[in-house]
Amino acid sequence: MEAVSKGVLRGPHRSQLWTKRPRKYHGLGEGGISLGLAEIDFDAPDLVEKAVIDAVINGEYHYVDVKGLPEFLQAVVNRCEKYNHMNIEVENVLPTVGAMNGIWLTSRAVLKPEDEVIIVSPIYGPIFGHMTSAGARVIVCPARDDGYHLDLDDIEKRISKQTKMIVICNPNNPTGAVYTKGELEGLADVARRKKIYVFSDELYDTLTYDGRRHVSIASFSGMEDLTITVNGFSKTYGMSGLRIGYAVANKKIIDRMRKLNGPIVIQPGTIEQKAAAVALNECDEWMRCFRSHCEKMRNILCDALDRLENVSCPRPEGTFFAFPDLSKVFKNDREAASLLEGEYNIRTSSGSGYGKGGEGHLRLVFAATQEIIQEAAIRISRAITKFADN
Repeated sequence: MEAVSKGVLRGPHRSQLWTKRPRKYHGLGEGGISLGLAEIDFDAPDLVEKAVIDAVINGEYHYVDVKGLPEFLQAVVNRCEKYNHMNIEVENVLPTVGAMNGIWLTSRAVLKPEDEVIIVSPIYGPIFGHMTSAGARVIVCPARDDGYHLDLDDIEKRISKQTKMIVICNPNNPTGAVYTKGELEGLADVARRKKIYVFSDELYDTLTYDGRRHVSIASFSGMEDLTITVNGFSKTYGMSGLRIGYAVANKKIIDRMRKLNGPIVIQPGTIEQKAAAVALNECDEWMRCFRSHCEKMRNILCDALDRLENVSCPRPEGTFFAFPDLSKVFKNDREAASLLEGEYNIRTSSGSGYGKGGEGHLRLVFAATQEIIQEAAIRISRAITKFADN
């Protein structure tokens, strides 16, 4: 096992990543590097692993209240109050099968055919599909060019009588933008005046850098009934195979979501809920260590790429994604991703998959060891230099 950052972060040796992270590294040859799938290269906190083992040994894997495991629901309430400054009750929380389940449920519980949804782009790709599959019409609103923050004037201009919801991801996947309190207050003002819901994907809310603090739009006065917040444990706690997340909204929406989920999944597994409760209640030190490590990896990767001619790679404000602009080097981002994987054995995600504003970029996951990030920076630099010279 490899120890990183005072031994709090643990992960498989690099030679074991292909078996320990089978989806992330599938198809890569020996020595391959995967910065594509949003999965960290570290194991879940020790306390989370112990909770899973204890639950199995003690036989705590049977049906619980359909509303959720009480200790998990209370852990979410406590976390939302302490960290997100949201005044909620247990009845405002729905356990979900990962954050994706929460996105799907939102689209079905809130939207009707012919409703319009404004989506701030670039954004996590599946959000577009879930909203359109619910019959809604998606209106794309590009983020500002200067740091991918909200263009409030543009958002308001795109609102019509059919607009039902505005969708944001904060911190943003893939750009790493962390929206400020001021711009979120502006968005909240628009939502209150127009009586429009805001859907906020906050999966990376613990990963903010350079002293920034994440702000939940649901924490503003009057937004309690207008916001649907989704969060989870797959990314920042390394619990990707334990399908657990949660949605927070007003009781009417939560009840509707529960009825939709009931005939399909009922609820997430009891073991997953127990493990997630431990993550929220007892793993703050692990999270501080992980955030510190990611900030260091961000600096190494982004600074190396930003020094390259014709490449722009500013440091993201949050998440564990770098989002370099390679449009001056490659004809398109898919071509760049294909070249890197085919010739340099390094996997990335093409930016065009995240909607308007992502074209010409690559999304790079830097939640890995320093050895891997440094090697990745060398390979990408070599590829860009070679391609630019040809």
